[in-house]
Amino acid sequence: MTLQKKSEIKDKQVWYRISDLENLSGIPRRTIHFYFQQGLMPPPLKTGKTMAYYDDGHLERLKMIQSARKKGLPIVAIKSQLSSLEAKAGAAKVAEKREKKSREPAKRVKTRDSILEWGCYLFRQKGYRDTTVTDITKALNIGKGTFYFYFSDKKELLLECVPRISEALFSHGWERIRREKNPLKRLQLRAQTVFPVLPEFCAIIQLCKEALADPDPKLKRLGQQTFLSIRRPLEADIDKGIKKGLFRDIDSKIAGSMMIGIIENMYYLKAVDHSMAHAAIWDNILDILISGVKK
Repeated sequence: MTLQKKSEIKDKQVWYRISDLENLSGIPRRTIHFYFQQGLMPPPLKTGKTMAYYDDGHLERLKMIQSARKKGLPIVAIKSQLSSLEAKAGAAKVAEKREKKSREPAKRVKTRDSILEWGCYLFRQKGYRDTTVTDITKALNIGKGTFYFYFSDKKELLLECVPRISEALFSHGWERIRREKNPLKRLQLRAQTVFPVLPEFCAIIQLCKEALADPDPKLKRLGQQTFLSIRRPLEADIDKGIKKGLFRDIDSKIAGSMMIGIIENMYYLKAVDHSMAHAAIWDNILDILISGVKK
């Protein structure tokens, strides 16, 4: 049906006059006004004392009321039914918002911490080179002036983000490692702790590589310090194993670096060879890691 008085206002939303609503629903306007009086309909958009507009939501509500009336339901029961539907719809929206928030950093008040949070998130997802200041300001819906109020550039942001990323990545499972005294088992536990967060681990290593390749001495130092913070615990376990006669007399720095490389390449192996079972990869990697140092 073509409606001559149909109006489009505000974000291309289609709006109707009361006569349009009457024609589309087949319900007399007196009855429609009665439903408004009984609280069965949400208020219209008023643009004047005698001018009001209605949308598709009003039309859908009229159809629901009409269907309930045909079933013989009284006004009180219809009102209760509509309230129940509204409550369910509201709960669904809240759940949807919570789920969305759980998938990415919350867009809280535009502070230094929120910029750091989104910086960490994007550096992990895209790497340092492919993350731009614009990516961060768009995610937070802020101007670049706000970003540069807190950070002089992207490099300064990375200098603060990498320790945060490392702490979040390596904080899980390390209590078990601390309690374990056997160097061989400690190395196995370290590998087991990293494998569940392998993509994040690889992201940290990639950030180290990018920082080491940058001409800025601060970034070079950051890449070096971060890589060493990952390798030194491996070195310590290997050195203890050598002293106890469990491991061969090898250079712990070289062995630790090789272990990091093997673990990192497991990520690419899994991405290339989809048919390989995770358990098989796990067993082989552990065997290579441990047999390489075991006496």
